[in-house]
Amino acid sequence: MPSIGERLAGRYRLDARIGSGGFAAVFRARDLRLDRDVAVKVLLAHHATDPVIAARFDREARVLAAVSHPNVVAVHDVGHGGPGTSGEPFLVMDLSDGGSLADLLAASETGALPPDRLVPILVDVAAGLDALHARGIVHRDLKPSNVLLSDGRARIADLGIAAAGPSELTAIGTTVGTLAYLAPEQLAGAPASPAGDVHALGVIAFLGLTGRLPRPAGSVTEIVAASVRVVEPVSALVPGLGSAFDRTIARALAGEPSQRPAAIELGAALAAGLERWRARPAWVAPYDATTLTVLPFRGHPRAATNVAPTPRRDRRMVAAVGILVVAVLLGLGAFLVLGSGGPSATASPSSPGSGSGSSPSTPASPPQTATPTAPPTAAPTPSPTPSPPPTAAVDPYGNAREASEGMRVAIATDERHGGLNVREAKDLESRLTQFDRALVHRDPMTARDEAKTLAGQIAELVDKRAVDAQTAARLQAAADRLVAAASALPD
Repeated sequence: MPSIGERLAGRYRLDARIGSGGFAAVFRARDLRLDRDVAVKVLLAHHATDPVIAARFDREARVLAAVSHPNVVAVHDVGHGGPGTSGEPFLVMDLSDGGSLADLLAASETGALPPDRLVPILVDVAAGLDALHARGIVHRDLKPSNVLLSDGRARIADLGIAAAGPSELTAIGTTVGTLAYLAPEQLAGAPASPAGDVHALGVIAFLGLTGRLPRPAGSVTEIVAASVRVVEPVSALVPGLGSAFDRTIARALAGEPSQRPAAIELGAALAAGLERWRARPAWVAPYDATTLTVLPFRGHPRAATNVAPTPRRDRRMVAAVGILVVAVLLGLGAFLVLGSGGPSATASPSSPGSGSGSSPSTPASPPQTATPTAPPTAAPTPSPTPSPPPTAAVDPYGNAREASEGMRVAIATDERHGGLNVREAKDLESRLTQFDRALVHRDPMTARDEAKTLAGQIAELVDKRAVDAQTAARLQAAADRLVAAASALPD
């Protein structure tokens, strides 16, 4: 194994060891020729002579070199080892200096992240998986430690080359961490498939939102037994999330592979769920990963219990009730005082103490005729000015999301009816995924560019008469809505 400061191939100076696994170690290195930092993955010496592991390592280089996608780690160089050569085989790759998703989750007090932080990462991973699956590549070992973060972007690493089957992952401390992401059919011995990668991404989504695995277990036997268990919705564990992600994650974790969405569909559904979560009613408490109360789960170290109200809060409640009671009593007393008097008494014809008759020398006063008093005129009550009806708030990002979903439906419909071939549909869906990603990141400029580029691709298909008139009309209408919605996004 090379040491810090050593140069590989006379070009890559190893500066620090940043990670290691069962098969290889990863170093931060300096490419002295191009003057840039890179990551160098070196196969461990005791595995370098194993033909199976060496073949996997070589295949990793080939796979990474064959896939050029912003959400898949890129390989820049390969150093071949083996008999007759000095040193172990190594790969030179992109350096992701933001750590991994596993690091990010571990740094959170609850093991969970707010949707605004987590979902963009998941959308990136879904886009990377879609690129792999389009080339017939299955990752087989997707988990948080294989999702690397850098420059505001997530990248998939370790493309299943060192992924082992269940029989090879029984060491203490490694079983739960890897087997927990495998789909039920993989645990039953079926070969890996794209649907298995989707299931793994569903597990990551569940873990990232709740802080726990969807089917927690402590041993290989328990994991296999739990694989057929119905998974609780994430909203049951984190009520503050609402139901925005329940159906999407449940589909990704479906026991039947055919019921799971494709990776690109899962990414779009998660992005749509994020928009629904952002538009949740104001009374829903905002999700805060640092103060999140997770419903207790047996054996889960992060489970929290509900916190009782503080004494200060109790005192405030008592004071408020007391003020309300006093106000009611004062109002009742005022009503009784003002309402107890009747009409004013009329003066008697005889003054008090003067006898019953009037003096004969004093002429009787003519009787006083009471002048009726006009009732007080009530002040006119001004007519209330009718309030204008509330105007529904316009959500430009929600409109853009709806336009994106309409575009995706149009593409799927035309592919299903033969208006688009598989390659054409994939190209359009990939561009639409980039548009969705821009919406998730609230990047209106990129969203507009992607919408215009997609509209241009459709126009090119129409100009070449590669699609029939009905398909062209449907795609162009959906593209026009997409461009209009993107143009309305605020800067």
